[in-house]
Amino acid sequence: VCDSATSIVLQPHFSPNPLSCARCNLEVPPERIGLDAAIVESVATWRRFHEAFYVLWLDSGEFEDWAADQLSDPVSPVNRRGLALARQLSKWRRCYLWWFQIEDIEEGTSTVCPGCALPLEPRFTGERPQGGGLLDCETCLLAIAV
Repeated sequence: VCDSATSIVLQPHFSPNPLSCARCNLEVPPERIGLDAAIVESVATWRRFHEAFYVLWLDSGEFEDWAADQLSDPVSPVNRRGLALARQLSKWRRCYLWWFQIEDIEEGTSTVCPGCALPLEPRFTGERPQGGGLLDCETCLLAIAV
């Protein structure tokens, strides 16, 4: 229902489509953006790769800390691939990589970009589910839900 120019976020959903509207957080079908088959396959490949780390973290077992480190490290393979994909997707529509975080902003999560350390910019404040918003970095294409 959001404007077709609204940014998208590459993020895990435990569904086949990891593309979400930055404003309403609902899934954005690849065909709505006009993505070609090659980039759709890249999105699917990244989703499976990211999900492997995310599931290890959710499992809360012996790999939880390792998986959290991978998901929160700007230079880990999962984030390097995600950022590269966000840059590719931005050719169709501005895209940010959803940034993994364990604690909430209210509890002291930094409001600086984990990639470049510049201040994150607020977007869609009060417009996202439960009245939330996004903090994003235009330089690194990272977004943190708040």
